Amino acid sequence: MNDMKTEIKEYTTEVSGMTSLSELLDAELGTPCLLIVKNSKISGDISNDIRDFFTKAPFLTALADDEPSDELAELFDMVIPAEGIDEWTARLFKDKSKWAADQITACFVKARTGTAAEVLDCESRAFYRLMAVKNGGSSNE
Repeated sequence: MNDMKTEIKEYTTEVSGMTSLSELLDAELGTPCLLIVKNSKISGDISNDIRDFFTKAPFLTALADDEPSDELAELFDMVIPAEGIDEWTARLFKDKSKWAADQITACFVKARTGTAAEVLDCESRAFYRLMAVKNGGSSNE
């Protein structure tokens, strides 16, 4: 029986009630900046498909768990407290539009998957796009 629940919000998608990370592979997750997996008895082997999912995810990943196993925690970009997720994400995305948060997220994702040169290029392009929007000009790309 699948008890997985998915809550898609503007900046985040929160997933809870999973017993296996493989449930993420076919889940509708939206287009979050941050995927938050609330650990509730996730078990089973971590397959290559799961490792690929976390390596290639187009968003940041967070495990909301106060005492995660090392094997589980290493899959995620970060581990956050299990309680107070809404307050934590409100502080994280404070004063950022969804577009700006997406630009910042792209840089962090590139840091996970790209070379140093690719990360610097992504950061440079994002910086100029963000400044153009802030200043009302063009990004000069």
